[in-house]
Amino acid sequence: MTLRGQEKGGSLSRFAKQAAKYYAVGASGVLVNLGLLFYLTEYVGLWYFLSYTLAISASITSNFILNKFWTFRDSINSQRTIVMYVKFTSVSFLGMAIQLGSVYFLVESLSIYYMLAALISISIAGAINFIINRSWTFGVKF
Repeated sequence: MTLRGQEKGGSLSRFAKQAAKYYAVGASGVLVNLGLLFYLTEYVGLWYFLSYTLAISASITSNFILNKFWTFRDSINSQRTIVMYVKFTSVSFLGMAIQLGSVYFLVESLSIYYMLAALISISIAGAINFIINRSWTFGVKF
């Protein structure tokens, strides 16, 4: 294998490790998200859409912290944390719009249970967020 091939293989390996970590962090975010959604809807009595908005907001912050200090710890360039957080939340708001639009459509138009609709909408937005956050927010090049 050539040196260039080793570098490419190392980069692919780093990508795979970061993707695995990102999705592990995402799984913890799903737990935060769905846990708060259920609690705020069923026990506090909020409308599922408002509960989901608050739950997504909480999971955005927990995901940022875990991604900064674990997933991309070794790859982050010299950006300040606040700059990365602003970028991360900007990308996350795109994901939030996708999630809220999807969950509203699934619940109101297709009569899908709001918790299942939330899980589906998280799956849709997750892949988009990973690609954008990896390169733009955390500055990791392919």
